Amino acid sequence: MGLTDQTMVVNGVTRQYRVHVPATLSGEPKAVVLVLHGGGGEGMDVANTGQHPLSVFRSVADREGFVAVYPGGLADTGAAGNRSWNDCRADNTVSSGADDVGFLAALVERMRTEYGLPTSRMFMAGGSNGAQMTHAFAFNRADLVAAVATSSGSLPQNPKAGPCTTGPSRPLPILIVHGTGDTQMPWNGGCVADLGGLCNRGRVISAEATRDRWLQINGLTSMSPSQTVLDDNRTDAGPANRFDYPGTIPLQWWRLDGAGHTVSSQTVLVSPNPATGTQNRDIEFAEMAWAFFKARLPGTGASVSSPLR
Repeated sequence: MGLTDQTMVVNGVTRQYRVHVPATLSGEPKAVVLVLHGGGGEGMDVANTGQHPLSVFRSVADREGFVAVYPGGLADTGAAGNRSWNDCRADNTVSSGADDVGFLAALVERMRTEYGLPTSRMFMAGGSNGAQMTHAFAFNRADLVAAVATSSGSLPQNPKAGPCTTGPSRPLPILIVHGTGDTQMPWNGGCVADLGGLCNRGRVISAEATRDRWLQINGLTSMSPSQTVLDDNRTDAGPANRFDYPGTIPLQWWRLDGAGHTVSSQTVLVSPNPATGTQNRDIEFAEMAWAFFKARLPGTGASVSSPLR
């Protein structure tokens, strides 16, 4: 119980991940949620309580009775060798080149087998590069997850051939969160984390274009969303605007006015800084993601586009 470090070998490469099992869990967990770190030096350390907003998935897991899994990306080819994910960007020249879709697919299958769960109880969420990898996994292996959630991660302007270009094999419920003041994953699209001016991490389309692509995938382009505005914390850059596109395969979109790149949180607070901007503190990304996932669980009345094994 608690947080344990584990490994598995995929395509001859040893891969690491951390598993958080609630201490009070007895029997089958309600679900498994894979939580993907962003590109950078933190890697799986985003699971450390209080260190990163993504760690909040652990406290939510304790309360709700699901297992949180934190996979680790491999070092990229940049000077710092940061842990990152090889997602759908064809023009990311510092990517590790690893088969991260294959790794995550194998990890999902291991968790399904270990806990005896159907795919309808498997979910994935990520921030920044982890959000991009979540998109990539959804495009490549939509058959293995019931829903996904992303924070500050857009689709590529120059996607790889295959599913990254053509789209997923089936529609998928998705929650998307993005700040209008994000310069690392530019709200209006452009170079990703272009700190050195080389644009060597590739280009993405805008946050709104990313939303629109998923609306098309999920057959929601003619849907008028309902809007909810949350502005509980007046010390951040602006309110959180929630747009719900209901349907058989829903999309929930959060526009965080003025917010930068940092994952939104009410409990793990990150000070404003020139690189990542101002954190939105009106919502807790982990809580919003789990609420979205929980509504998709079997027995809640949610429907899916195709049978899940």
